[in-house]
Amino acid sequence: METPVNDTPKLDDADSASFSDRARQRLRKIGAVIASIAAVGAVVGGLSGYWNFWKTVKTDLLHESQVGGKSAKTAISSGLIVSKGPSVAVLPVANPASATALEPVAGTITQQLASSLGKFSTLRVMPRATAANFLKQDDTVEAARKAGVDYLVTGEIHPLGEGARASIQVADLHTGTEIWSKSFDASAEGVRTETDAYEIGDAAAAQIGAYPGAISIADYKKIQSKPVAELNSYQCIIYAVIGSAIGSSSAGLRALECSKRLTEDEPNNALAWAARSSVLLSQRFLGFGLAPDQAQHVEKRLYLNEEIIRTATRAIELAPDDAFVRRLFALAIGTKCQIDLFRREVQKALALNSNDPSLGGLGINLAFMGDWDEGSAIAEKAIRLAGSNSSYLWWYGPAKRHWWRGEYQQALEDFRHAYLEGFWLSHLDAAYTLPFLGRLDDAKTEVTKLLKLRQDFTIREADAYYRMYCFSPEYIEKMNDALRQAGLPE
Repeated sequence: METPVNDTPKLDDADSASFSDRARQRLRKIGAVIASIAAVGAVVGGLSGYWNFWKTVKTDLLHESQVGGKSAKTAISSGLIVSKGPSVAVLPVANPASATALEPVAGTITQQLASSLGKFSTLRVMPRATAANFLKQDDTVEAARKAGVDYLVTGEIHPLGEGARASIQVADLHTGTEIWSKSFDASAEGVRTETDAYEIGDAAAAQIGAYPGAISIADYKKIQSKPVAELNSYQCIIYAVIGSAIGSSSAGLRALECSKRLTEDEPNNALAWAARSSVLLSQRFLGFGLAPDQAQHVEKRLYLNEEIIRTATRAIELAPDDAFVRRLFALAIGTKCQIDLFRREVQKALALNSNDPSLGGLGINLAFMGDWDEGSAIAEKAIRLAGSNSSYLWWYGPAKRHWWRGEYQQALEDFRHAYLEGFWLSHLDAAYTLPFLGRLDDAKTEVTKLLKLRQDFTIREADAYYRMYCFSPEYIEKMNDALRQAGLPE
């Protein structure tokens, strides 16, 4: 059974709480931050980084205390630039069979789909009333095109037994092609209560609007061979986030170049700084664009942590309430293995857009730090939301949780979801899992495959790699013992 995710933090009711209650709540928040000052100093590395980070935390507290008031203040700097991407219109989900029971379900799917899409920073989602007016025109598609719509989302719902099936599609109005389609089933109970309608709307929005999602993938394909100097700010952000994560050294280098240029050209563009942090995180993971010894040995590229945090901190100073920025800031904080501080940032990111499957990256990092249940639950929700777009990386959370708990067969099955034949980490994971299933020869075969990809790889390198992702010494020691059995050199 999949673990349910309670991914919306409980918020204080400022209107009903007494002044003394609110004061105590504020003091508890401030006390928690003060208690972690030593950890913050370690996180940011250096006096300049320390003060920048403390300023951001302090601004966050001020912002939280004043949201909703007439004089609410934010950390958004004057002159803030926000790179907006394509315009998206969601047409009302049709009910061709005129099934009375499906009318409210169709309306709820439409509403939830448009609302959830609106939480993805770079998309410009048209108001539902405007989109509905396109249906009144003789040519709906032409009306949408003339209104500047780039991507049109349409859907239908049909009876299916005692339940229903909703089909959602996305069309690129510039090319006239359908770039994505998916069917979602609702149970009889889900139709009656409309609960499945909310889930369908959220899942469809996640698969359309996320990074990667139908729209970002379509836009990336259009620009993947375009000269970096010709990319506009939105295109550069798309390239930085997706291009740096696909594993290609050339794409990673182009993402580095583009993100650096954009932060220099638009220093008040919050999404640019967040995208730059994303590229640096991928570089830390994959090692592209680095000197050979840094690419080969993970401990020699940990210096990237300071720049990852610096760029993410700049982004959060500019736009603390942007979901994309908040997620990248949380990932940056995770590089220093301070679990309490990291968990706090994860909760903020979840509160801004709990249905962004990219949060799976936060989930696996939280699991690696030792919060196996909450972290794996976030990753598992990301997998459900993203469907075929889910990242192989998100399986690492539940897989390693099973392994740590001695559930080795289930761990191996989850590792298989993340298995890539040409990726050294896939062979490493299998090599330290198979000995516990009595399959030592198979484990040795995986080590042989690993060494063909990374000739100088050793237990020491595996140790350093897992320490970079904040695994406990006990986990790493147990892993190393299994790798020795499998024949990996020291």
